[in-house]
Amino acid sequence: MNIKDLEYFQAMFEEHNFSRVATKFKVSQPTISTAIKRLETELNTQLFVRDASKHRLTTTLSGQQLAEHSRIILDQVNVAQNEIKNINNGKIVLGLPPVISQSYFPQIATELAKQNLLAQIVPIEQGSAELLKLLLNGTLDMALVGSIQPFDSGRLFSQTFATTTFKIIVSKDNPLAQQSGVWFRDLQKLDFIMFGSSFVHSEALKQLSHANHFRPKITYQSEDPQVIQGMVANNVGISFLAKSAVTNPDVVQLDLLDDPQPEFFMSLAYRTNHILSPVQQKVVDICLNIEE
Repeated sequence: MNIKDLEYFQAMFEEHNFSRVATKFKVSQPTISTAIKRLETELNTQLFVRDASKHRLTTTLSGQQLAEHSRIILDQVNVAQNEIKNINNGKIVLGLPPVISQSYFPQIATELAKQNLLAQIVPIEQGSAELLKLLLNGTLDMALVGSIQPFDSGRLFSQTFATTTFKIIVSKDNPLAQQSGVWFRDLQKLDFIMFGSSFVHSEALKQLSHANHFRPKITYQSEDPQVIQGMVANNVGISFLAKSAVTNPDVVQLDLLDDPQPEFFMSLAYRTNHILSPVQQKVVDICLNIEE
């Protein structure tokens, strides 16, 4: 079975239009038509039915079934291509959320440098949700990801290397700065400076919000923990950050008094079917043995 034929078929399944698919792949419409006929002959079935009266193309049941498999096949081909590209380049593409990049990667980088491995690392910084997508499609070899519970996925191996609590941070000029702790429900009228939706902090905040039956007022979002802390230090608002991310001396950390409350789990993850090279195994060992 030809991979290109499957690519044409998958596009036809999504577009239901020969012209648009031909334009997408920069080929002629007969090329697309021939590929579909070749698949139909090979599978001894009809994949599409043309309704001339309505000028509409309908996918048959066989076509729907093939689409379920072709999507997985094409995803795996893409993963394999990305993995082999990284092997040939001699690079290790490592996903890093900003919070982990700031709090743990400097220690990891120090050990990588000692073993002459740092130059082989290609870091990509995104929120954990986006990193997991990149990990599954083969863009990343491995990633350090955050979650609010021990990480669990049938397609990914993961191991937690650190955990921390969440803190409410406020400016030294904020009246709350005189307290050691605060109930989350007492913050509902205050302005929050937060990460975007692809970050674990947003998921943890939603969990607290649901438990307390109110939605916090988020007035500004940033992907940089330093920007968030800087704005809080200037009393623009308050924030909700993992303890390990708080580094600005001009903010005050408050304990959350709610029980239970979310924790921040930090884990190393890579695809379960990914064969680690000796160098990649060294990187894994370094990441998992970093001291909290």
